[in-house]
Amino acid sequence: MKTPRSRIARAALHASLLLLLTACGGGGVGSDPAPAETTTPPPPTAATPAPPAPPAAQSKTLLIGIDGVHYTELQRAMAEARVPSLQGLGTVLPAYTGGILGRPTQQQATAGPSWATLLTGAWADRHEIRSNYEGQAFQADTVFKMLKQRNAGARTAAIASWSGLPQLLRADKAAGYLDLAKDCDGSDSCVSSEAGAAIEGGSYDLIVADYQGPAQVADVAGYGTDYQNALAEVDRQVALLKASLAKRRAAHRNEDWLVIVTTTHGLGATGVADGIPVPSNLATVIALDKPANLSPALPAGLPTDIAPWYAYAAATDVTPTVLTHLSARPAATQYGMDGSPLIGAAAVRQLAATTNAKQTGIQLNWTLPATPAAITVLRDGVAVATLPGNALAFEDTTMAPAASGYFSYDYTVVADQVPVSLRATLNYVKPISLLASVANGITHLFTLKTTLVDRIGGTQAFTPWVSGAAPVYTAAGEGPFAGTDTALASTSYAGPTVCSACDGGYRIPTSQVTSTSAPFTFGFWFRSDATRSGMPIVSNKNWGSGNNAGIALGQYGSAIRFNIGRGGGRLGDKDLSFSANTWVYVAMAVDVPNLKVTYHAYDPVYGMQSSSAVLTSAFVAALNGLGNGFSLNEDGDGGYGPNYRNGNASNTIGGRFDFGEFSTWNRALTNAEVESIGRSGTSLTTLVP
Repeated sequence: MKTPRSRIARAALHASLLLLLTACGGGGVGSDPAPAETTTPPPPTAATPAPPAPPAAQSKTLLIGIDGVHYTELQRAMAEARVPSLQGLGTVLPAYTGGILGRPTQQQATAGPSWATLLTGAWADRHEIRSNYEGQAFQADTVFKMLKQRNAGARTAAIASWSGLPQLLRADKAAGYLDLAKDCDGSDSCVSSEAGAAIEGGSYDLIVADYQGPAQVADVAGYGTDYQNALAEVDRQVALLKASLAKRRAAHRNEDWLVIVTTTHGLGATGVADGIPVPSNLATVIALDKPANLSPALPAGLPTDIAPWYAYAAATDVTPTVLTHLSARPAATQYGMDGSPLIGAAAVRQLAATTNAKQTGIQLNWTLPATPAAITVLRDGVAVATLPGNALAFEDTTMAPAASGYFSYDYTVVADQVPVSLRATLNYVKPISLLASVANGITHLFTLKTTLVDRIGGTQAFTPWVSGAAPVYTAAGEGPFAGTDTALASTSYAGPTVCSACDGGYRIPTSQVTSTSAPFTFGFWFRSDATRSGMPIVSNKNWGSGNNAGIALGQYGSAIRFNIGRGGGRLGDKDLSFSANTWVYVAMAVDVPNLKVTYHAYDPVYGMQSSSAVLTSAFVAALNGLGNGFSLNEDGDGGYGPNYRNGNASNTIGGRFDFGEFSTWNRALTNAEVESIGRSGTSLTTLVP
């Protein structure tokens, strides 16, 4: 199925080239004519009443969108003075469309989604216009509707060269939010004629005009002389509207017009509007004839990555700017736009939301172009926080749904009474409390904060495999628990052959952890950057082979592999997933009398993962491994890291492991008990004073 633009592309090219050969008409196009001469009236006397006060200023807006403007080609046109009407507005800002890559806001950089964003101040996760095809309907309020809700008497008009725009706006027209909707069916000169008439004599408060000449030409001829001429021609069409506006201003001096000209979306490498998320499609400009609260200069060319442009203006800023000028911006409690006004006081910029590390709330972050007196955060229209003016983030954990699941919230951040909003999705994991029964049978508790000594007995301690190696701890706040918590930071094995550059791991006697006759459990908090592969996390065996006797938990990328060997065989290695740079709780519960072992890993993203296996007498007899020590960051003989430092290419030994709160029990913890440790995120020191 072809879009309206595709059906007329070739005919439009001939029409566009013909226009280049004809005069545009009208002297002084693109500049306001000089006001008519006036004489100063004599001062009033006692017999002559004072003249009436001039009428209050009436705010009005002309919004012009130009489809299919390639940023680099526009820069060339500007350098060659081909687009004086656009440049003459006064403020030209770099901007972007297409939403944020990889986020729910991401959308096609084609006419439909781009115009939807310009006319709603929202990205596709709100307006739901995903393509150029007919039959779609706005799921977010348009600028026409929001204006009429604040000012029922306001008059609105939309004149479009791209036939898809009146189709998108048919519901607004039917509801009375749009007074005039004109489909010019591919003719930019029709847009200038109709929009010029609406400006000069229609008494409209908001006029939207759409031109698509550059997109039509590029679709057929690509870039080159024809495309540069098309940019010059559309600029002359803009000049015609500026001339009409000059006449209107001269006749109605109490009207305060805001003029915005924006490129709606870019083009692909060959000139086709393919909409893929590359900078040539996503980079736009916004020009306006009033001072802006952002002032970045236009970059000289396109970046290889669009991300740096997120600091600039956005297509979502156009509707809030229009509504601010027209005194029709919704109140903060009803604000549903991802953008903020480009005139007046500045809102926060680059507002972003993610689920927090524990999956119990939303983490908001933003930047500040200026420092307001205070910042207010609203969720679904209700204030949830008041922050100092220099705040750059807020973590909201006040929603507390009744059960785990996915939940959507609309957040609005208000700075100097100027709002900006976004929609956030929370993958909520309901917290649970640490079960008191976890304290039963606990035998050792190594906090691994600032000491390697056992908190319970006080006589046992982890000691380094490398003689003289000193433990290194993370910075305050980097531990698995809240506040200033710390953890044991394991240094990298990458580097010289000798182990002086690494900690070489730590060990305690194997008998303090495992048993071949009684049940036991060991558990610990673990964090990794997920770069190591084939490296032991904890072990009491020679892990040169998984078949060797003993226990080993190893990292293979973003998986923890649980291994029990009996010497000549292994008990079906099991991998459980974990998230990089995230604290996860890991445990192994061995019910020796009942010949059962259960592996556990609680990860905030993956949730609680558990897997069980049946032991045999041969595997039970091998549980103590070498009997030489139970190690962190090493295997049972302390030689795995040095042996594989420059050895087996399949083993990746760079990266890091961090450890927090290693504990042992003389019984097999239940699944519920292990999950309560992980999901509660609570230190066991609360149970063992």
